[in-house]
Amino acid sequence: MSVKVKNKLSHEELFRIKPMKPVIKTTSPHGHKDYLEIIFLEEGAGYHQIDFNRYEVRPQSLYLILPGQVHCWELTQVPKGVVLMVHKDFLLESTLYDPLFTHFPCAYQGYYATDSLREELAQVLERITNEYEQQRPHHQAVIQSYLQILFTLLKRLEGEPSTTATPGVIKSFFQLVEEHFKTRREVAEYAALLHITPKTLSATCKKYLGQTAGEIIAGRLTQEAKKLLLYSEFSLTEIAYELQFSDPSHFNKFFVRQTGVTPLQYRKGIS
Repeated sequence: MSVKVKNKLSHEELFRIKPMKPVIKTTSPHGHKDYLEIIFLEEGAGYHQIDFNRYEVRPQSLYLILPGQVHCWELTQVPKGVVLMVHKDFLLESTLYDPLFTHFPCAYQGYYATDSLREELAQVLERITNEYEQQRPHHQAVIQSYLQILFTLLKRLEGEPSTTATPGVIKSFFQLVEEHFKTRREVAEYAALLHITPKTLSATCKKYLGQTAGEIIAGRLTQEAKKLLLYSEFSLTEIAYELQFSDPSHFNKFFVRQTGVTPLQYRKGIS
């Protein structure tokens, strides 16, 4: 069984903001096509699973679900809040595009407790809502500016300075990893495609990301393996072949090396 992919934005629609449905619900794991969801809850209780992270739903919670991520809800209290759907193309010319959509891992967290920014966040979301509803001239540009403020506030919550621009070679490397992680596992293969040496590629990744190129490749493959173990009904053998391992035992050894547990132990532990 594959994970269902939903597309709530209509054709040519790049942005929408709407109230969270005030219903207690449990949803099936699903992803979203080409758009980011920003969900802010003033009230609510239960759990929200995003990929492999299970977050307790509390008042003043904000969640980011990126394109390709899988999430589901287990709500036990009626939620109150808003949902923003932001198509990638809406931010194409924004400085937010790269940190949101080309970084692996993403430059932002999946969950933020926003109590300390309650007033500022409420103001930003109210102004975004007003611009969206009134559709005045240049409203899209204004909304983009408010989104920039919103994500800057989230960085303030992390207590970190804004990140410097990512070198182009890393951006290209991320794109190549996303395209070929199932079939290309060696740093030398990616270095050749980028026309640099493996040593240079790994040193650049280490300097800017704190990880070697090999660790990034393995991390992307591990992420996909966990997603299949968590959300699919594929057997371990089927997952191994889906990820282009020549033998299930090789997949088992790789997964143990990356996580410290076998794929079966991981699947049982999170079921």
